[in-house]
Amino acid sequence: MIVPLQIPGGPELLVVLLILLLVGGALAAVVYLVVRLSGRRDRLDELEARVDALEEERPTQR
Repeated sequence: MIVPLQIPGGPELLVVLLILLLVGGALAAVVYLVVRLSGRRDRLDELEARVDALEEERPTQR
């Protein structure tokens, strides 16, 4: 007995696509935030190092 492949159509397909869109959108948002926040942390460390270097140079100039 061969069972034909049942492909969802109509409302079922729309619901499946909506769920995939929501899950994919949430995942994309999380990845975006993680990448953006890690970049800020690196930039903050770089700026703090520059401030420390400038503070070390300051007394020698006077």
